[in-house]
Amino acid sequence: MRILLLCFAVSALAGCGGSTRYTEAVEPCAVPVRIPDGWLSDQQVELLWARDRRALLGCGDKVESLSGR
Repeated sequence: MRILLLCFAVSALAGCGGSTRYTEAVEPCAVPVRIPDGWLSDQQVELLWARDRRALLGCGDKVESLSGR
């Protein structure tokens, strides 16, 4: 009975190891853009928004490629 249990445990571990895909570690996504204190012009708001949006889209692409979609 012990041999059967040992064989089952080894086969289960081997099955799990073969089904997992290894990936390289990646940097976490960038933090949101910090909005400075004080008044901002429309141009400054648009530039900050665009920078934040590009980072968000890049992060989404990175996460999607890691999830295998």
